Amino acid sequence: MHKVVKEIGLFVVAPLAILGGLTAWMFAATAQPCSNAITQQVASPDGRFSAVVFVRSCTTAPGFSSNISILAKDGFLADGPGNLFASDGHPEQLGFSLQWQSTGKDSLQLNVASKIRGTVLHADSVWSANPNITATYQLGADFAASKP
Repeated sequence: MHKVVKEIGLFVVAPLAILGGLTAWMFAATAQPCSNAITQQVASPDGRFSAVVFVRSCTTAPGFSSNISILAKDGFLADGPGNLFASDGHPEQLGFSLQWQSTGKDSLQLNVASKIRGTVLHADSVWSANPNITATYQLGADFAASKP
């Protein structure tokens, strides 16, 4: 009888424990390490694009980052950092203001201002997907000094 119980443990319980461990590892390996949440969205004057401010938080690093991406009209926010701008801090804390401006027949400029300046991770002056879309930045103290 003792031998039968031992064999049941070896052939039933051990594989179930291994299967459970593999399942837990698989869920941990496929868990999203970062998430994006949109806080502001501003359509371009011609309606073909949208500037999206979003907060990005990752389980692998503490804190938040503020990001700005430009999306085509029917585009969706990809799971990644902003395609135009990224800074540390939460967007609500930094106080972003976005304003589109037509600069020519097919050219647009996005003016980005914030009340507080976080550590800038990247700030592109030209959107890589369309060189006719440019960006300017007034961040933190620069923003306060430029107000009348």
